[in-house]
Amino acid sequence: MELIHSEGQLYTLNFKRGEEIISGLTDFLKNKNIRAGHITGLGAASELTLAYYNIETKEYEKRQFTENVEILSLLGNVGIKEKDALVVHMHGVFGKKDFSVFGGHVFALTVSGAGEIHLTALQNEIRRAYDEETGLTLMDGLTQ
Repeated sequence: MELIHSEGQLYTLNFKRGEEIISGLTDFLKNKNIRAGHITGLGAASELTLAYYNIETKEYEKRQFTENVEILSLLGNVGIKEKDALVVHMHGVFGKKDFSVFGGHVFALTVSGAGEIHLTALQNEIRRAYDEETGLTLMDGLTQ
């Protein structure tokens, strides 16, 4: 991963072929001590682990894909959950060669061509807490 541009709290990151975006982004966030932020991205991928959250079972239904796809859109945020664990919460929309589209919660994403991430770091932190009703770790109030 290469830092392409930095201006204040705005960062443009370039992930190269074969690099995994979620783990690389998490390392970058830890190194910069970023505990809140917004993420967007695009590019191309060859390996993905996506999930659908089943609200009835309170479990992620994961699926792995090993095909070349366009990363049409990545949207996410950065926060902190219990024991100060960093959370990258990201969803993605992907396009196939036949122009069909699919997406889901992104657990892993390996770049095949380009991996362009734009990060806006925020001050302080976004806290996440476990919600019994949904089984999710949701955003939890304003931290100053």
